[in-house]
Amino acid sequence: MPQMELAQQNPFTRVGRREGLPAYDGSIRVELSNNPIPYHISRCFPGSMDEDECRRFAMLSCRIACMSLDVVRGRTPPQVLQRAVTPPCLKRLETMSYLLENHMRTHQDLKKRLCYLPAIPSLVYGTLVSPETTEIVVSLNIGEICYWVNLVLKQVGTRWVCTLADLG
Repeated sequence: MPQMELAQQNPFTRVGRREGLPAYDGSIRVELSNNPIPYHISRCFPGSMDEDECRRFAMLSCRIACMSLDVVRGRTPPQVLQRAVTPPCLKRLETMSYLLENHMRTHQDLKKRLCYLPAIPSLVYGTLVSPETTEIVVSLNIGEICYWVNLVLKQVGTRWVCTLADLG
């Protein structure tokens, strides 16, 4: 079958080559960053999203990632995340905070690098895996060190709630 006929049968194929998922690109501004933060959000299911929804996902993800990291670093009380994350997720963040606090007692150099400077987002990359679930990774810089935060957001009623926050 000629390549042109293949391309007409599959809308994601051009001249025999598979294109990527439908995606939305843009940038957001947050208060701590001097530069706009680029985001890329793709979708794995039929449907559409508008620019405002993608921007809201990027902003929400940055907010949850920064607050989660601040909770783990002991800079913010866990209660500030109560409405944004599920109770099991909050419990895991509290446990990680406890373990990190104990580790930093004997590693003051780590405490200096990790705890005093703000977390500044530099990139948001997400995938809407279903109409109710989104997986997002946020790159955060603390000084010159880059950390990655993986988030899973699920829709609960009309709100998006974080069910998993993996920091590293």
